[in-house]
Amino acid sequence: MKKSIGLFLYVSLIAQVYGQEHLASLFTYGGLPQGREVKILYNKGFIVGYSNDAKNPMWVCYRLGNVKKSYFKADTTFIKWERPRAFQIDSRTSAKIKHEDYSGSGYDRGHMAPDAAIQAQYGQAALLETYLMSNIIPQHRDLNRGIWQRLESYARKTLSQDDTEEKEVNDLFVITGPVFKDEMGTIGNEIPIPSHSYKIFAYQRGYRATIKTIAFVFPQHPESSDFMDYVKSVDEVEVLTGIDFFPELSEAKQRNLESKKRDFKLNEIN
Repeated sequence: MKKSIGLFLYVSLIAQVYGQEHLASLFTYGGLPQGREVKILYNKGFIVGYSNDAKNPMWVCYRLGNVKKSYFKADTTFIKWERPRAFQIDSRTSAKIKHEDYSGSGYDRGHMAPDAAIQAQYGQAALLETYLMSNIIPQHRDLNRGIWQRLESYARKTLSQDDTEEKEVNDLFVITGPVFKDEMGTIGNEIPIPSHSYKIFAYQRGYRATIKTIAFVFPQHPESSDFMDYVKSVDEVEVLTGIDFFPELSEAKQRNLESKKRDFKLNEIN
């Protein structure tokens, strides 16, 4: 209990010191997603758009790679924790989903902001925030421990790199969350089960290129191990989720960013 209280005091302090608007500009490209009624939760390594009605995050935004390290000098100077043994209730939500709501459900507690990448980028205190239940959706092990985990690892090790001239990709913006396309029932405290999970990457290859996107939508039981079998355009993800991504960009930029399917080299594909 003391660790949980300490964590929320730390999160509150970070928000006061750095300001929520600055965190939004730091972790997103083109603004926070819009179109769904959510409570915005600012964390040290990511931002959550949480639906108390759906008892799931609708979207989670984070950034890997070329983030100013000086911004996070205070990283672990307050309190250091070990990795949590259990996920924590997020007291900022009215849904107050708890660890036990998933127990025996047949579904994993699926991280949206991944613990390993957030810890590597922002440190131990930020890692603990990924274990808040506001960062979690129901994911079947077929998805969570398979292609989803491999995509997170690929993004951390391959797409997100230090800001050096030897690297083709030096800055990676990620938006991820659930899709409720099909009725899947509920678990625990009437938590709706998503039919799919989406992930959108926005980045550039090389220093003079423009930022482009690659997006994916995975079912709970993927039949293929090939990422590209699940590639979508951002426009398609918007239709599935009812969310407007990159809303602060001009219509022309949104059209260029969202209308095409692309591969990891950001080449257009059919």
